[in-house]
Amino acid sequence: MKILIVCDAFPPEFAPRMGYLCKYLSRMGCQSDIVCEHYADDRRFAFLEGHARNVKRIRFYRSLRMPKPKTEWGLLMLRDVFFRYKERRLVKEIRKDTSFSGYDLVLCSSCRTFPLGAGLALARHFDVPLVADLRDIVEQYPDKSYLSHHLPFSRIVDAWYTRRMLKERNRVLAKAAAVTSVSPWHVEFLKRFNPNTHLIYNGYDPELFFPEPKPDPYFRIVFTGRLISLRNRDPEWLFRATAELLKSGRVDKDDFRLCWYVDEESRRHILSSAKEHGLEDIIECSGFIPADHVPDLLNRASVLLQLANISDENGPKGVMTTKLFESLAMGKPLLLVPGDRSYLEQILRKYDCGAAAGSVDDIERFIVEKYDEWKREGLVRQEVHPDIPRLFSRERQAEQFLRLFKNVLKDA
Repeated sequence: MKILIVCDAFPPEFAPRMGYLCKYLSRMGCQSDIVCEHYADDRRFAFLEGHARNVKRIRFYRSLRMPKPKTEWGLLMLRDVFFRYKERRLVKEIRKDTSFSGYDLVLCSSCRTFPLGAGLALARHFDVPLVADLRDIVEQYPDKSYLSHHLPFSRIVDAWYTRRMLKERNRVLAKAAAVTSVSPWHVEFLKRFNPNTHLIYNGYDPELFFPEPKPDPYFRIVFTGRLISLRNRDPEWLFRATAELLKSGRVDKDDFRLCWYVDEESRRHILSSAKEHGLEDIIECSGFIPADHVPDLLNRASVLLQLANISDENGPKGVMTTKLFESLAMGKPLLLVPGDRSYLEQILRKYDCGAAAGSVDDIERFIVEKYDEWKREGLVRQEVHPDIPRLFSRERQAEQFLRLFKNVLKDA
């Protein structure tokens, strides 16, 4: 099988879901060609290079830094909204490149809308079915944090831009042969636009993420990722609990650390909030690290932190981050702050892999329990549920995609 993958980004830059898919599809005898946007000189996922036959990156911005300069972003956004500039150019580049040909199927993966329109146009050009993969959707966010910038008259412009974006997304989904997404909430929501919508979770690579506990002189609670916004992920309860534990002497500031590996915007908020709570001495705040270095980091941790917020009408919905599944595989307890009262919390309870905090007191009790274990044993361990490797490995997800592709081709 020969597949054209049209996506917003691709390793080494980002989009590990597509990078891991290519890795395991190549072992199953499938060839993949990639066309995507060139975002930045980011090589966190460099270890996933080499599994696709062709990779074409289209550069739309002069600046490679993220987020993009506001003026450049705004001008290109307007060209894109009115003239579909990015997708038209992406399609044009592939049509004139004779090395991109002979496909059985087009898979288009997006974190919102771009490049779904290009995926549909290329599927029609090659006269093959389109499968649309939605990793995130606008409706899951409780605010407008899915936008990297807000323009003048932002309330009016943002609302108009979002309507245009959703209209284009829904148009393409209705024409796709099948749709995939990352959580039960996403699947149920997207079925209103295409009833042939399937759940394929994000997951972890078992060749990288496996328990190999390593002693460390500090009790470390570790978070990797982005806050996005405080309405999506809020560490306030954790800071309040930690401040109380230090004040009461139940943990010792000499061997207790909160460790963060985050983007610059998240770093500024964490350091500011830590200062408000008097936690500067126990905070370690660093930038992102290469993704294949994360397993060693997690194996040295005592507790793995997942940040969330309550999933209700005004909160985030359907959150199922890759970081969750990578943490599940590591044999370390997970602490979810706060519990989302939804799918994240259900997974923690179902697989007995940690605690979902319903209050600051819950966090204090959990940390003290694990801190005392670390003092006694020198390590903190959590048994990995036997179903986790079977359900959430990247290899299994590639098998799910391949099975769906075969069904789509059979019905075409």
